[in-house]
Amino acid sequence: MKQLLIPAACAALVAAPSVWADRREVTIDPSKRHQEIDQFTASDAWSGNFVGRYFEEPQKGLIAKWLFSQKIGADGHPEGIGLSMWRVNLGGGTLEQDGANIQPYQRRAESFLTKDGNAYDWNKCAGQRYFMAKAREYGCNKFLFFSNTPLVQWTRNGQGYGEKNDPAANIRPDCYGKFADYLAEVTKRFRDEGYNVAYVSPINEPQVDWDSNRQEGSRWRIPEMYRMFVELDRALAERRLDGAKILLGEAAALKYIYTADGAGEIPRDLAKTFFDPASPWSVRQLKHMPLLIGGHSYHSEKNPKVLRETREQLAQACRKYGVDYQQTEWCFLNCYSAKTHTGFTADWKDPAYADIQVGLLMGRLIYSDLVYAHAKAWGYWKGMEVEGKYALTSVFPKDGDLTQGGTVKANKLLWALGNFSLFVRPQFRRIELTGADNLDETVGTAFLSPDEKRLVAVFVNSGFKADEIKVGLPESDAARVAQVRAFRTDERTDLGNLKVTDNKDFTLAPRSLTTVVYDFK
Repeated sequence: MKQLLIPAACAALVAAPSVWADRREVTIDPSKRHQEIDQFTASDAWSGNFVGRYFEEPQKGLIAKWLFSQKIGADGHPEGIGLSMWRVNLGGGTLEQDGANIQPYQRRAESFLTKDGNAYDWNKCAGQRYFMAKAREYGCNKFLFFSNTPLVQWTRNGQGYGEKNDPAANIRPDCYGKFADYLAEVTKRFRDEGYNVAYVSPINEPQVDWDSNRQEGSRWRIPEMYRMFVELDRALAERRLDGAKILLGEAAALKYIYTADGAGEIPRDLAKTFFDPASPWSVRQLKHMPLLIGGHSYHSEKNPKVLRETREQLAQACRKYGVDYQQTEWCFLNCYSAKTHTGFTADWKDPAYADIQVGLLMGRLIYSDLVYAHAKAWGYWKGMEVEGKYALTSVFPKDGDLTQGGTVKANKLLWALGNFSLFVRPQFRRIELTGADNLDETVGTAFLSPDEKRLVAVFVNSGFKADEIKVGLPESDAARVAQVRAFRTDERTDLGNLKVTDNKDFTLAPRSLTTVVYDFK
């Protein structure tokens, strides 16, 4: 007889089990192993500095708990999603710049330089430092420092964004070394304070124009990127920061990593350009440059065909040049809709773009990045944002003013990500799972802990009916199962702890993400 995965608090509301006529056979084989997982992450941009500085402790502390806590309460329900890395924006200094016009206001960012650019002020960026400290307190002591623009003191136009019809990087020719030294000095400061700054990402989406006041940003061409990487490698080496690595990318779309298609000076074919030993721009000789490339999954998720083919081409290019891949940033955009993307109901409306329908799209995307692209990490963009726009958590400023504090709320998107991030920990290895690979219905992927005492399977059921599955494990593993737990996120449940009475037969609720955790003897 089949067993339902039933939220423990509402088991009495569930009808009697149906027959197993259409049961899906799922097989997990821990002997077939794929990539090792590095981390799941999100970032403090755009509102993190303001929330950490101006909101009261109960409110900002709740956001930190939601993002970083790995604790599962006495009732069996998680209190957070246990992010294993935190991306920190090293801003360009537009927040305190005279005449700054970046809108919305929360996209203006501080730097650690004084306004005149002559000294460091380590008391700045207080809100960002708050969330770094809370992350470490909750056990997330891995950080990535990223930059959208060189500091405004060193840009060619004195702004945190570029000029119209100008493909060049917005940095003065004599300031590459200064910018590299700044990034390295900030990294050293925080590493000396015990923060594990594992990655420094000096260039963000170099293919985007970044020629308006919508946010900090800069274009970069291939020779300019190469020069920046060389200078940053030098600056890190001079400070003996062996543990800090340069993250190359971060490509605005996956296609820029593996294809040379297109015209103009937009950086493309990045895997070949920077990691082919025969390339004049090869960075393989740089001490702080791992064989790793980062990219963003925007505009590559509209249907199952695009999800799969795009990532298979990416994986092929990475294999060819011997590099690993990390998906470092994605979030839902306002140009996406039920008309552009499959999997949404025709009447879907969500002003915050952060509900379960977006969560299901994200689940399909994470599956595709991990299974088809062999990504070793996965990152969401905004950890928090005003009114929750495209973010994991919502902040509601008092009278619309972030400097006056306000209230906070967890979005459904947060808990959907938690189905992966809380349970698939660093150094877990993805293992073979077959029988659940239909992106229109149910997909599943599985992971094994380094000590082989825990197996985690995550299922995304995008369909509109329950999917009844039978999970098959090798006899040797099935015999040593000591405990099985399961957690569901759907329209009504946030990582709800489910009552499990059988370790093989489950029902995946319609429109849900379900994580099954096997602990072995």
